[in-house]
Amino acid sequence: MNVKQRAYAQNCIYRQLSATMAPEDYATIVSNLQSAVCLNVARRVACPAHDSKLWSDVAPRNYSIWRILWKILIVIVSIFYVLLPPYPPKLFRKLVFCCPQKGRYYYLIAVKGTTRRACFKASEADGHDHLSICLPQMIRPKIRAVDVFYHLLRCKVFTLPYDEKHKICAMELYCEQSIRWLHRDKNRKRLRSPNLIIFSQPNSSDLGCCLMMDPNFADIADFLQCDLLIFDYPGYGVSEGTTNEKNVYAAIEAVVKYAMEQLGYSQEKIILIGFSLGTAAMVHVAEIYKVAALVLIAPFTSFFRIACRRPSVVRPWFDMFPSLEKSKKIVSPTLICHGEKDYIVGHEHGVQLKDTIPDCELHLLKHASHQGIFCEREMWDRVEQFLGSRVGITRAWIEHLQSESEILDNPVSASEVRMSRERSAVIKMEQGSN
Repeated sequence: MNVKQRAYAQNCIYRQLSATMAPEDYATIVSNLQSAVCLNVARRVACPAHDSKLWSDVAPRNYSIWRILWKILIVIVSIFYVLLPPYPPKLFRKLVFCCPQKGRYYYLIAVKGTTRRACFKASEADGHDHLSICLPQMIRPKIRAVDVFYHLLRCKVFTLPYDEKHKICAMELYCEQSIRWLHRDKNRKRLRSPNLIIFSQPNSSDLGCCLMMDPNFADIADFLQCDLLIFDYPGYGVSEGTTNEKNVYAAIEAVVKYAMEQLGYSQEKIILIGFSLGTAAMVHVAEIYKVAALVLIAPFTSFFRIACRRPSVVRPWFDMFPSLEKSKKIVSPTLICHGEKDYIVGHEHGVQLKDTIPDCELHLLKHASHQGIFCEREMWDRVEQFLGSRVGITRAWIEHLQSESEILDNPVSASEVRMSRERSAVIKMEQGSN
């Protein structure tokens, strides 16, 4: 990492824009950011993950002839980078993985005693007492997402080894239901939701980018009433190692193993959600474990089949992420969501996977694109309905709270849980209508 980025990181530490601060400190932040207001989701004109101008202080640019020539040169160099050497496995790997620049969307703040350190590699955080995530974009003067500051308080960041030499960055995020019913009662021993969602992201984003998306990780956790476990692929963010198919599979296996061995979830309590490239990682896990449910958003049958626009063609030896072949062994309830306006991964891929997976439902969105489907409320409503019927999240919460209440002699009725859930739903509907 260059000197300029590390100096910028130290500035963030100095301004204490990380999750290590106390909740009362956020009042100071809000007062300092005069233009900062909570941005209503219904008024966002684009998803921040796909429109960076919404989150940055960018003035209209006057493109000179030199700038145009520079962009043309970048395009030419990029083409040569992809095509050379002309070896199919390396060529496909360059096309599949588009890692964001390290330190651009996030880095870690490692605390040991009274000292803080900015970490751009997972191994740099070894031996420290506490880890938190810092988002550089949050110190920009015109930022309008103060709610993200509060979301960071619900995050627990850690590093996780996936082979003998390298580690990835992962993060637990508690949903508002866990905070309301579990964390506020100090006598409770079980502080996590009855079900856990493991989320696997696309090929062009890392944890920091997804925290700024619409919806972000906290929005998903709150809407589905489940805690989230998310991670970065090797080579993404502060995660170490080479980005390739083998390491992606090794990373997701390490995350699932952590959820079962360290967090205490059985495989029947784990829900897998993958988006774009993340669907390949989730299909790999669902092939091995019988999980509670599997949700695939804009999935593909294999990378070669995307390139040739034929979702069921025979795959060559150099193909990557053969989800079609792996999906034949999936026995978990599965929901596939795909957009009919998806011109990157045609919805025919979703149809092909639906015909292959025994217990599978397909939901097609007429006007959704590959990038836009993640922001569609219709899609998330369908996911919530699917998980409610096939997993029974509300019922699981009732049983979870009542079992703890019997021990604590502080009974919680089923009506209280339902009223709390209905109250949250009404608030979300009111926010969406504004």
